[in-house]
Amino acid sequence: MALTAGFSSAATAQEAAFPTRPVQLLVPFPPGASTDLLARFLAPKLSAALGQPVVVENRGGAGGLIGAGVVAKAAPDGHTLLVASSTVMQSPLLQKNPSFDAVKDFVPVAAAFQHPFLMVSSATVPVHTIAELIQYAKANPGKLNAASLGGFSDVISMMFRHAAGLQLQIVPYRGGAEAMMGVVRGDAHIVFNPYSAMQPQIQSGQLRMMAVTSLQRSPILPDVPTMAEAGLKDFEIINVVGILAPSGTPQPVVQRLNREIAAIMTSSEGSQFVTARGNDTISDHSPDYYAKLLKAADEKYRRVIDEIGFVKQ
Repeated sequence: MALTAGFSSAATAQEAAFPTRPVQLLVPFPPGASTDLLARFLAPKLSAALGQPVVVENRGGAGGLIGAGVVAKAAPDGHTLLVASSTVMQSPLLQKNPSFDAVKDFVPVAAAFQHPFLMVSSATVPVHTIAELIQYAKANPGKLNAASLGGFSDVISMMFRHAAGLQLQIVPYRGGAEAMMGVVRGDAHIVFNPYSAMQPQIQSGQLRMMAVTSLQRSPILPDVPTMAEAGLKDFEIINVVGILAPSGTPQPVVQRLNREIAAIMTSSEGSQFVTARGNDTISDHSPDYYAKLLKAADEKYRRVIDEIGFVKQ
């Protein structure tokens, strides 16, 4: 009993002492990504809850690997956090010698929301549906290309190319905003991005919505078909966005961060932030649930990478 009470007191003291300085939310993509939008939504609210400044820093490059690698090597004290997407956490699977292990080098703090990707085409391409796009690509082999952010974004494009049986070139860009603008200009012809990152360009007619990567239609975009409806059976890619800390971060600190972030995301303002951008809310924000999602995705994409013939770099 005395030993248990001692552990409890130590954990309480550790949680109460955190944070002792500003907390950094590191976003491994340039401004405008769904991870960036989440970080900037959370920062002022988390700052108020923690009693310390919460600073957002963008460290883009290599499909999120650079920024994630920084956090993986940061002090495990809760003051440096990664705002991550599933695409970032699966990117090490694409490397022969990854700089970090997505499962071993991080501890999940909280899943914030999830969303399918939306495939859009440039208005310069003479198609208006996913079926027309596939037909056009097959009739013009090698003419279309897909904009990619690098890293796991390459895998998404390759999954589509493999499932549809197309000759599709992949053009690298530094971030989602640049990739989107490449498609707007017609330098690239399709891109997979979150709806939230492309709303103005879609509404202006510069981009055309082709399909979503969920198995069911999105409640936000009920008129947009799924990839499965276009004949690409079981084609599903769901991106989970959440917060992670370096492995070894004390559990009392993880629990404190989880409690504050979950309170923000389950508030009416948090729900509005998520759904207004075409994302789906998550009912369970616990670290354990997030860990299960990450493990399931890791197992799935290890298999997918072999199936599509991705060559590790």
